[in-house]
Amino acid sequence: MDNATKILELKKKLSEEIQKESSDNNLILALSSEIAKLDDSQVRFSVDAGIINRLGKELVGKHETAVSELVKNAFDADATEVNLVFENAWNAGGTLTIEDNGTGMTKDQLINGFMRLSSSDKIHNPISDKYKRTRAGRKGIGRFATQRLGSKLTIITHTSKSDTSIKISINWNDFETDKDLLSVSNNIEVIPKTKQEGTTLIIENLRDGWSDAMIRRVFRYTSELLQPFPLSKKNKDEAESSIDPGFKSYYFRQEGQELISIIDEEEAIFKHALAEIEGYVLDDGQGCWALKSDKLNFPQEVFLIGNDDKNRENTDAKFNLIKGLHFKTHYFIYEPSLFAPGTYTFIRDLSYETGGIRLYRNGFRVLPYGEQGDDWLGLDKSNNRQIILARHMNRSFFGFVELQDKEGLFEETSSREGLIENDALKELVDFVYRSIISAVIKVAELRDRKATASQKNFKRKEVDPTEKADNAVKELEEFFTEEETKVDASEKADSGKSKEKAKQAFEEFKQAREEEKKKNQVLIDENNMLRILAGLGLVIGEFIHEVHRFLPGFDAEISFLKNAVKDIKGVYERVELLGTNIKSFTSYTSYFDKAISRNVIRELQPIELRDVVKDFSIVIDNNLKRANITLEKPVFDGYDLFTTPMHPSEWASILFNLYTNSKKAIVRKKVDGKILIHCGKDEKNVFLEFSDNGDGIPKENEDLIFNAFFTTTSAANHSGNDAESLVGTGLGLKIVKDIVEFYGGDVYVTTSPEPFNTTIRIEIPKNQKEDE
Repeated sequence: MDNATKILELKKKLSEEIQKESSDNNLILALSSEIAKLDDSQVRFSVDAGIINRLGKELVGKHETAVSELVKNAFDADATEVNLVFENAWNAGGTLTIEDNGTGMTKDQLINGFMRLSSSDKIHNPISDKYKRTRAGRKGIGRFATQRLGSKLTIITHTSKSDTSIKISINWNDFETDKDLLSVSNNIEVIPKTKQEGTTLIIENLRDGWSDAMIRRVFRYTSELLQPFPLSKKNKDEAESSIDPGFKSYYFRQEGQELISIIDEEEAIFKHALAEIEGYVLDDGQGCWALKSDKLNFPQEVFLIGNDDKNRENTDAKFNLIKGLHFKTHYFIYEPSLFAPGTYTFIRDLSYETGGIRLYRNGFRVLPYGEQGDDWLGLDKSNNRQIILARHMNRSFFGFVELQDKEGLFEETSSREGLIENDALKELVDFVYRSIISAVIKVAELRDRKATASQKNFKRKEVDPTEKADNAVKELEEFFTEEETKVDASEKADSGKSKEKAKQAFEEFKQAREEEKKKNQVLIDENNMLRILAGLGLVIGEFIHEVHRFLPGFDAEISFLKNAVKDIKGVYERVELLGTNIKSFTSYTSYFDKAISRNVIRELQPIELRDVVKDFSIVIDNNLKRANITLEKPVFDGYDLFTTPMHPSEWASILFNLYTNSKKAIVRKKVDGKILIHCGKDEKNVFLEFSDNGDGIPKENEDLIFNAFFTTTSAANHSGNDAESLVGTGLGLKIVKDIVEFYGGDVYVTTSPEPFNTTIRIEIPKNQKEDE
């Protein structure tokens, strides 16, 4: 049958199907497609359904990135909050529900936006409709992110103008290779509406397991969307619908009927503040400020402040133009020792983007106050003068000022950018600035630091905090003992409740003191072990230096023996094997000699990941053969994989720690070992992923493996000699983490490619100076 005859038959079938009262649209599409393929005069592109799987895997490499893209889509839809609930998600096969309160989608938007590949909506509409946000999501990547995450997707969406909701179900497994994309259909239905507006994504049969650490990284990936300014609920409710109230994301793990919070802004940001500062102007014009710091053991205390330029000590002078003003800010000093592990870099980087103190007037945001680079309170200027030594630049604060201006004392400029300079604004700036500076000075005093340049004869107190706490425990014990003996029955009845509370507080303090002692002991043990390892490193350096003196002699003796036994086959082969082993030994000593000798170089320099991986693979080649491990060909994505300037020897420590851990995991699994190193870069970082096919890491341990002394190697496995007793100390990955975080990087367990079971990913800021 020729093409013309086939076309006529297909057209006849198509005509018959179209004329049916209830036609099969899938059949109509299939017939139309077949007719188009048989057209001899025209050719057209066709799309294989398998492209969906390829795009999902290639566009979205990491599942943390996939989820962050969906959070960004909620932001783009003008949501003020999005909730992510992980159910049965410790291992693959669970469910992720992402629910936002954004504007939702109409049926037309769903079909021509979400369901259309390479949709141009974000190109034509880069600004959101309601809050005028610059859209954050990457163009069209959201739908592929859901495919990357799980095998089934359900979308339920509703707009404020619609009386019903739209539900669509997509089974990503239907998009098979060798099937036409147009032939795959998805069920869409109209269902009763459950809320005003928003979108819910239900992603089932998750392809990966999710640890809490992975979920926290999603929060960090979307940190540029955060507006961490705790406005009062009153002002949120009063704000106009067109004023952006901010965007929050909340992360939960569902255990039965209970939702357990994993991370939120309070946990991620505010609880790490050194202090919380608040200020009020009461209705009678009295100004006051308050300071609270759990880290400095300073309970909230209120101080008065007056409006008297000539006499700053006069705290009774009234603020007449800013009655009812309230400000609140969290204060940070960016020293790693003041932050919990893993939080310093995140909060410091976030401060560059969203740090500062914003101004809200009658519930409305007033720009540009608090924007990046705006110094409306003069904090940066004051910090640079260094009259006040305690650091107090704008990015040291995350906060807001709430101004109730019912009398209209504050006027906006004609361009609506900022407020007109008048006495009311000057009074506001003076009150907030002086309150913050007073609090900053108080914090410096609490930290036993010099607060101002004019302080004379300042000496830091040499007080042992451990001894001080122990003395307090003893004094309280003596106090309670004395009280028990001298108080009669009637007094006990009257004061029993207050004493019981005091005793309970004392017991809690005593317990906290014991926990602190245990933590201090861990630090002491860690420092002792690091001192031992440092000393061992010096010994190894001396040993290698001495070994180098003998290497030329080894080579000469091997050559002599080869000539002497060249006619004795068995002996000659053994001599050759001896030569190979000595070459392997020589490569090891050369590698470590280079690493150790470079320790005397203090200057940091950018490191190219190709170079360190190449040197490392050469050195371990013979060791790999003896251990029956295959090092797959390293994968490098892109060129110029230069790190931020680092010490040259540090990558030797990183790679050998990863390698020794992989070897142990492979031995435990009792398999032919495989190791893969994959390097690449993104906008900010270069990365190295180290994968092995060993016995893997349980999800619950993925956070713990980077802690000091956490190890899966039992001391019972060791033979007892000094060298082997150092194996399994639990410091290897801790050292790797310390190196990486020192340079502002991150290290964590990520999803492994097939057939590997464990992948450690290291991210280091990439070199910013192209000429290096």
